[in-house]
Amino acid sequence: MIELKGYCTFHPLKTCLVGDVFPIEKFSHLKDDRILSPLKKVINETKEDLENLSSTLRGLGVAVHRPDMINTPEDLSTYVRKPPQQTRDDMAVVGENVFIANNLPEYQHIFDLIPEQKKFYPKRYLDYSDPSYTYEMHINGPQTPDQQRLLSTSFIHLLGKDLFWGTNQPGWKDSPLIAHHKSLWETQGFRVHIQATEEMGGHGDATWCILKPGVIVTLHDLQNYEEKFPGWDILYLEDKYWDQLSPFRKMKAKVGGKWWIHGEEDNDQLINYVESWLTDWVGYCEETVFEVNMLSVNENCVIVNNYNEKVFAFLKQHNIEPIICEQRHRWFWDGGVHCLTQDLYREGTQEDYFA
Repeated sequence: MIELKGYCTFHPLKTCLVGDVFPIEKFSHLKDDRILSPLKKVINETKEDLENLSSTLRGLGVAVHRPDMINTPEDLSTYVRKPPQQTRDDMAVVGENVFIANNLPEYQHIFDLIPEQKKFYPKRYLDYSDPSYTYEMHINGPQTPDQQRLLSTSFIHLLGKDLFWGTNQPGWKDSPLIAHHKSLWETQGFRVHIQATEEMGGHGDATWCILKPGVIVTLHDLQNYEEKFPGWDILYLEDKYWDQLSPFRKMKAKVGGKWWIHGEEDNDQLINYVESWLTDWVGYCEETVFEVNMLSVNENCVIVNNYNEKVFAFLKQHNIEPIICEQRHRWFWDGGVHCLTQDLYREGTQEDYFA
């Protein structure tokens, strides 16, 4: 059985889930090498980077679980759903329970090891393992606050007794389903702070990161942190990176800033394929600052995507060691190391950091 516990994002990490992507063999139906060749590079190098991340975590004493990619059931020649790569979007361990947002079949062997009473399925969660699920259900599903899946697990930040949670649609902050989860978590001893999407500026783990008591890295324009976290040391990062990349600007005009593969800016065949078939794979990388998207192993160690002089100096100031696990195609997937992992067990208790 898998034991679950999660009360704080920087408590010592002991068990973790690391995502994966579909093998290139699933795309043997593609005959155009202008599509297949770059796709093969992206998939194979992504798998290498995810294995490197897994090996790094194991070397730090963390038990790692991976999705079961051998038994992926679908023929991906007709509809290419999202792979179990960004596990942070698919579930969240809160307290001693797991809240499942996307029930992908590649997770089934993991869910089978979790007691049923510890698993919560939000209303109208996306059950890709259901044989009756169709692409039409995905694109034409209900879009009202009472009907649509609202538990966007990548918006959850745990800080002992305080749980910060953002909704995944503007204007739904006061919906009945939000109230349901808020009430449920309050019965578990959490003080729940609801933040609407328009207040967050994107997925929570792409906009701010709590590194240890009193220390936060965040985008500069999102929230009044001095009011919410009085006396904390906060590093503000500005998103000026993309303006310096002329190849990205060239592709941005074609894909709306959603994704980028370096060197494929003029590959219209690939661009048309991704825009037609892989819309569930890509996000909106133009709004992402990957330096914020860090995975805390404990209060003195974090895994990061890349070197950043300002961030590394801040980490050193607070006695935090950064370990680089580069994700070479993060601009395509729009996901950093925090997106690609899901904490299953962290040591520690439900402390009050604002007592």
